[in-house]
Amino acid sequence: MATTGATNPLEPSASLPQRLLDLLFPPRCVHCRRAGEPLCATCRSAIRQAPAPRCARCDLPLFAAAGPRCAACLALVRQPAPPALDRIVVASIYEGAVGSAIRALKFRRQRRLAQPLASLLASAAQRAELTADLIIPMPLHSGRRRERGYNQATLLARPLAGALRIPLHDGVLARVRATEPQTRLSRDARRANVAGAFALAPGPAAIKILAGKRALLVDDVTTTGATLEAAAEALLAGRPAAIYALAVARPLHGAALGDDTALDLR
Repeated sequence: MATTGATNPLEPSASLPQRLLDLLFPPRCVHCRRAGEPLCATCRSAIRQAPAPRCARCDLPLFAAAGPRCAACLALVRQPAPPALDRIVVASIYEGAVGSAIRALKFRRQRRLAQPLASLLASAAQRAELTADLIIPMPLHSGRRRERGYNQATLLARPLAGALRIPLHDGVLARVRATEPQTRLSRDARRANVAGAFALAPGPAAIKILAGKRALLVDDVTTTGATLEAAAEALLAGRPAAIYALAVARPLHGAALGDDTALDLR
């Protein structure tokens, strides 16, 4: 159930056949199509974070709020049952090169893009001073996993775990119910859509892994955070000390989602 990272986890380690293919057919940037890298340095340098100040819990920009938390998070923490998710950190705005890279990783099987996207996650975690004891990739429903052949969140979490020197536990959490795409739903409808969609792995092993630990959920895209919150609610059965979430990108006030609008399709 647990795996750990390599010594230099964010450095590409292509096989000899892959290196030979790269010599014959140099990779092109997924966004600008410049030859040389799957995501070129120029496009990486144009990636933006959401503007500060941002909510201390959900990381959304505080355009009008006077305090450290947005109105939605203030309402959540004031409820009798506080939210399961303690904090969300988002590495970038979903736009441009990041959007191109996520879509290519997720829908076009360009797995090598997990490396530069994991670098964004590692930098964001370090900036936010996130301290966790284990990393959990957001799981796919079994049907979606069979169709796609892999879980993009796991591809992101592996090099991240190595970079942060935190164990990766892929199998603690399961997606037990397929859900509708979240993109076109309202905030309340998103919560209802993913309610009960996740469950802790059966047996005592998952509880032993989680009990008293700080867990870090990893995903590619978040919007309102409803899917991450539903996953965190399932993790509460393992009695963790805290649950954080880390995502590569989030649309900012209706930023263009590109051709694939179903970003939350697992």
